[in-house]
Amino acid sequence: MRVKSIVIDGFKSYAHRKELADLSPHFNAITGLNGSGKSNIFDAICFVMGITNLKRVRAEDPRELIFRAGTTGVHAARVTIEFVNDDPASAPPGYSCEEYPLITIGRQIKLGGRQQFFFNNTVSLQSKVKRFFESISLNVDNPHFMILQGTVHKLIGMRSQDILSLIEEAVGTKAFDHRRRTAETLIRNKERKMEEIDTNIEAQIRPLLDTMRADQEEYNAFMQNREKTEEKKRFRIALDYHTHHTEHTEAEARVEARKVDVQNAKSQLQALPRQEEEATRRLVQLQGSLHAPSEAAISLHEEEDELKKAHSRLESELDNCTRLLRQLETQLKTLRREQEKQSNSQVTFAARRQQHEQMLAQIKEGKEACAKLKRGLKLLQSGVQAGTSGVSLAEERQQVDLKLIEQQSRVHRATERFEELVKQQQRIEAHQAEESGRVRHLEHEHAKAAASLEKTKVVYAPLALKQERKEALEAEISSLKREYQAEYENFQRQVSTAAARNYDLDYNRYACPPDTEDNVLGRVGQLITPIDLQHALGLMVGAQNQLLRVVVTDDRVAEAIIHSGLRQRTAFFALDKLQRPPTHLFIDDAKLQAARLIAEQQGGWVHRARDLVTVQEASSHQQQLNALADFVFGTFFVCSSLRLAQDLAYNPSIKVKAVTIEGEVAEPNGLMTGGSTHHLRDVFADLKAYAAQKEPLKALQQRTRTLETEYAALRNTLRQHQHDIQAYKAAEAAAELSKQRYIVAASSAQSGAAELAEEMEREHATMTEAQEKVAVLQARQRELAAQAQTTDLNVVRTEIENQLAAAEAHVARLMADEERGAAEFERLEADMEQQAADLSRKAQDMEEELAQQQSQKLKLTAQVEELKQQLVAVQARCKHNEERRQQLEKEIDDTQEELTRLAERKVTLDNLVKNGEVELREQSRCLESLRRHIHEAEQRHSWLLEVRETFNQPGGPYDFSDAARTAATLQELREIEARAAAMSNKLSQKSAILYEERRREYEELVKQRTALGEDKEAIQRCITEIESKKWGALDRMVGIVSSIFGRLFAACLPGATAQLLEERDATNHLTGLGVRVSFNEKPRESLSELSGGQRSLLALCLMLAILRVRPAPLYILDEVDAALDPSHTQNIGRMLQLYFPHSQFLLVSLKDGMFNNANVLYHIRNTQGYSEVARIEHKPPSQPTSASSDTRAASSGADREGAVATSA
Repeated sequence: MRVKSIVIDGFKSYAHRKELADLSPHFNAITGLNGSGKSNIFDAICFVMGITNLKRVRAEDPRELIFRAGTTGVHAARVTIEFVNDDPASAPPGYSCEEYPLITIGRQIKLGGRQQFFFNNTVSLQSKVKRFFESISLNVDNPHFMILQGTVHKLIGMRSQDILSLIEEAVGTKAFDHRRRTAETLIRNKERKMEEIDTNIEAQIRPLLDTMRADQEEYNAFMQNREKTEEKKRFRIALDYHTHHTEHTEAEARVEARKVDVQNAKSQLQALPRQEEEATRRLVQLQGSLHAPSEAAISLHEEEDELKKAHSRLESELDNCTRLLRQLETQLKTLRREQEKQSNSQVTFAARRQQHEQMLAQIKEGKEACAKLKRGLKLLQSGVQAGTSGVSLAEERQQVDLKLIEQQSRVHRATERFEELVKQQQRIEAHQAEESGRVRHLEHEHAKAAASLEKTKVVYAPLALKQERKEALEAEISSLKREYQAEYENFQRQVSTAAARNYDLDYNRYACPPDTEDNVLGRVGQLITPIDLQHALGLMVGAQNQLLRVVVTDDRVAEAIIHSGLRQRTAFFALDKLQRPPTHLFIDDAKLQAARLIAEQQGGWVHRARDLVTVQEASSHQQQLNALADFVFGTFFVCSSLRLAQDLAYNPSIKVKAVTIEGEVAEPNGLMTGGSTHHLRDVFADLKAYAAQKEPLKALQQRTRTLETEYAALRNTLRQHQHDIQAYKAAEAAAELSKQRYIVAASSAQSGAAELAEEMEREHATMTEAQEKVAVLQARQRELAAQAQTTDLNVVRTEIENQLAAAEAHVARLMADEERGAAEFERLEADMEQQAADLSRKAQDMEEELAQQQSQKLKLTAQVEELKQQLVAVQARCKHNEERRQQLEKEIDDTQEELTRLAERKVTLDNLVKNGEVELREQSRCLESLRRHIHEAEQRHSWLLEVRETFNQPGGPYDFSDAARTAATLQELREIEARAAAMSNKLSQKSAILYEERRREYEELVKQRTALGEDKEAIQRCITEIESKKWGALDRMVGIVSSIFGRLFAACLPGATAQLLEERDATNHLTGLGVRVSFNEKPRESLSELSGGQRSLLALCLMLAILRVRPAPLYILDEVDAALDPSHTQNIGRMLQLYFPHSQFLLVSLKDGMFNNANVLYHIRNTQGYSEVARIEHKPPSQPTSASSDTRAASSGADREGAVATSA
């Protein structure tokens, strides 16, 4: 427990509200100039703790506690301290951390002296506040937690007895002295009582006994004369004794039996609170545990709704992506067709290009032929034989020979390759013959699988349509759900506006039975509507809030909704529990006629509200809805004016609530309501508009339910024929697999032969072409040989010239044709290239977009699957959470039943104990009476103990079993006593009786004196034990304080040690404590050898050591470092940081060495007579690691010693 903040308002120099906020849980320092108001903070703390001696807070009059005695407009002073109660170990008794996490204590004083104390902002008694502070060791009347500068100076000059007294007060050994004084008082009371008894015996009893002894002697003489009747009296006395003893024994047995019963009942009663507490704690835990599943259910349902929305959104995106993919595929197919058309155009253009290229080639060949002819003509003109090739005839023959050799070699290679292929064909034909058997087997298997497929197809054919219908229903239901989700989101946006209102029930529909929503009929204002809208306002005001109540078919539906996470407060009408209104409230025909008569007299009109509404048609609940309309609208009138409403309400023969069409109300109890109706919502209109907005959702929901019903029927039907469907699919898969195997085997068998045949054709064509070229070359070779034999060069030249002229004319014609078609060919070529490039680019772009959309589709599909899995997981968690909640509710019901049984058992046992105790008291009184009779008989007649063993012995003197003898003996005794009575008149029997009484009184006083002496000895032994415990506890505490004192002084003054010196008396008891100081292991003889600062430091360490054994939530130090130099001040701050890590300090200092170690620094300044507070967050300097570890060890050791001291 620690102080969180201190608020001062109007106290002394704090004219306005100032707060020492966010106090550090450890070290808080206050600094400021002299006169700024630092010490007023401590005065304020003492003030709120309930101090009564104003001199302790430097005031003579209560007005001095108020700022400037209330002369400046401040008429009250208030101080508030806020505690954080977060540590169970230091929590005040009765203030647990759970119930009181924050505790606020305040005190206020006003001008005139009136004071108030506040506990948690509630006016409280001063005694309660003081008890609270005393329970946490903050007793302001004995403030050990507060160390002032004067306290330190006072401690410096204390005697050893005063130091010991300080430790006794801190440790609490004063309680031992209090107990000893109480015991001594008891001893004195016992001695006084013994003296009174001695005086009474000597002064009163003994003289009276001496006086009455003569009368007793005379009486004894009379008794001797009656000894003759002694035997018979003894018989009667023995009979009475025996009778009482027998009754006593029987009564004791009954009492013991009853005690056992009562004790058992008490034992059970003692166990019952623990059982009730356990059951109650278990019930609270279960109810607390039930809160988590309820919140989890809400969060899970919200998460499920979010997942469903995300799932619908992703499915919509997936559908859009699929639709876009189909469009892209269609466009791509269109592009492919255009590319095919363009390819056909390319083929046509290629033919044209080929013609053009052939023309160019012909032109080129023509030009080359012309050039050759010209070269040949030139050679002929020079006298060299030449042909049409443009070279000499010998060179041309050489070229032809080389080409002939090349072509012959080509023919030879082609012939060898063709022969090799023929051999391969023979091998393949042999392999095909081997594979034909396997192909026929696969063909047979395929035919067999096809027959099986046809056989199962006959059974599957009727189911195929249903399967297709089921798939179509799945797609349609999914589409409707997406449409419903979109409509629902639109609907939610509409009703989420400020003017709209959502009238739906918000609960967990998955936790309710499936037909729950069907049993919710709607709100009263939806089911019962006004016939004429001009009466709507009056009906709405008359029905009040009943129009918005929800109508359900039975109370179990309402209970299921309420227990399933209903998120708003809702009232329900259960039709099966609806009761007719009381007779005095219901409007019968007589009251209606009387009302109409009054209305006619006033010239107005009146209607029963029930007659102005109509009930929605509902075939299965029509009668119950009519009863609901009677319940809601059957108890008031709707009339034309307020005056008429008053007459109807106050008329003795009617006395019914009446409502005007303007909404004014008059009730029989005298209550009238009226005024503006602009703020009233038209519930009927709102519900109608709400129903109209929700109609599309209902239509979609109804359509979805119809399709789901059909889908469920189809699914059940298909499940019944699941075996036939699986058989068909298996047969279809087997047929397809056999077909693929057959096709693969047949194609593999034929593919090698076909490829080989094609290759043979190619080789044969190559060989034929080479042979043709060989033939052409051989013909040319013969032609050149013939030309070589011709010797007339002129004929050859003329022939060449003719060939040259013809070739040049042919070339000219070709060039003219080429020039005519060149422009058109170039245009066609450019168009074809541009068109091909455009189509290629479009196809590439579309393929990229298609690939992108396919990737997006895969991504969306994966996200949809992931959301499905998440939705399934959330639904599973919802189911598990609901099961857990139901289990907790069952356990809660069981626990409540157990508590009920325990309460009933407690009542039964209480009655048993009370009756038993009453009976025991009666029997105890009877038993005590019998015991007293027996005891008195034994005291008076001691011989009874001797003859008791002879009772009821046959023939003996005390045979009480012989009834006749016993009766005769008693009768004889009565006769003798009658005769003796006559003789006794002459004797003073009163003296004898008084003598016996005084003698018994004397004996009783002697017993009391003996008991008092024993009590006195017991009390003296108790005093001895108390003294022993006191001195033992004090010895242990002195050792602990001395140890802590030495460590604190060594931390503040390195190299120095200090310890407490014990002074004892002859009985080895402490009589005082001195202080010994050593520097560098050299003790000082006297404290006067120390400097003033060292003595102040010594006194402060001693005070802090004493505080360690009596911890408090807060320690206050007021300028305790005033007499210390900066080094000592720094050591004190470091010592407080290290040795008091779990204590909270509030310290006033003017030196940097002290508040530099503070966690929070408050700077106080005086501005124009007002004290101001400024908070400075301050991080104390970190200590070396080794020093910190040593200090932590020392601190933990000191804490352990303090714990031992407290337990002692």
